[in-house]
Amino acid sequence: MSTSTRNGLECRLGLGRIVLPTEAVDQFGEYRVGAKLPLNDRIGYAIGVWVDAPILSISLGQHPAEPSRLTNGALLVTGVAGIRCAFEIDEPLGLVSVTIGGATPTIPWRRTATLEDGRSVQFVDIPLLLRELLGAPAS
Repeated sequence: MSTSTRNGLECRLGLGRIVLPTEAVDQFGEYRVGAKLPLNDRIGYAIGVWVDAPILSISLGQHPAEPSRLTNGALLVTGVAGIRCAFEIDEPLGLVSVTIGGATPTIPWRRTATLEDGRSVQFVDIPLLLRELLGAPAS
């Protein structure tokens, strides 16, 4: 199994923590989203508004079935002109360095990573996730 070291932004998500690659995050903020779109069961998607721009909101968490809700997230660098996406989180925690293990065959963009203090977290490979979702170029 190959490993690599990456810098990331540790975020709280539900009861756990995830790490997003720093180069994939433009900014953090609060925004409004509509009801979950019925695209698949693996990831939640909703149309949202960041400031005044429409976005596709990506979520790994469970949310009440409401027509509209406020959420927190990381506005992502997509690499595709005219398409903005955000990844829902509960709160950003800080910059970290992680050692990333191999990907699972069923969800290649979700990897187990180890923080410098030895804790395990999930690393979300945003460029790979966006390439799967949008056909965005890998960075």
